[in-house]
Amino acid sequence: MKRNFPPPRSFFSVTDKQRAPDDWTVVQAVLAGKPGAFQTLVRRYERQVANIIYLSLGNREDVEDLSQEVFLRLYQSLPRLNPQRSLFSWIYRITANLCIDEIRRRKIKRILSLEFLIDEGRSLAEMGGRVHAPDRILEDQERRHAIVQALQNLPADHRITIVLREYEDLSYEEIADALQISVPAVKSRLFRARERLRALLEPHLRGGS
Repeated sequence: MKRNFPPPRSFFSVTDKQRAPDDWTVVQAVLAGKPGAFQTLVRRYERQVANIIYLSLGNREDVEDLSQEVFLRLYQSLPRLNPQRSLFSWIYRITANLCIDEIRRRKIKRILSLEFLIDEGRSLAEMGGRVHAPDRILEDQERRHAIVQALQNLPADHRITIVLREYEDLSYEEIADALQISVPAVKSRLFRARERLRALLEPHLRGGS
């Protein structure tokens, strides 16, 4: 799939290179047809977009195609965007929706580490018993299988919420804006997903089990 946006030439002047313009300044440059302006947005957010796609789908082969689709949709939507809206939240929303659609369509699952099971001061060790570090757990095939099976019980919307919170470090408010849900709904999704995963994985997290 080829990107249908301008070639990657810088639109910065010599003096502008000392400071990065804010998102909406770049958007205005894109809409004005300045060469390379849209590539500035791509470079600014391509890592975050790629991370969300990979963590949501678990397949590196999906990253390039879906990333291109995200930025194509962003490019097409720029003339309609409200400048009062956070651009990065809009990008995350496009990415999240694409990932959720892809998960539901293909019904595929991904493997994540257990880091996201740690919630505001509560460590895995507090679940009781001796707990191995996440990287050692992932090395164990039996536990790896348990993680995959547990993740299969997570709805796609819960999964993407966890990725945005624990891997992209978005605030509750930013997630709510990106997914177009309320802050209480974000907290509810995270709580239910974590509790479900803890219940499923607790026997595998105890030492010697």
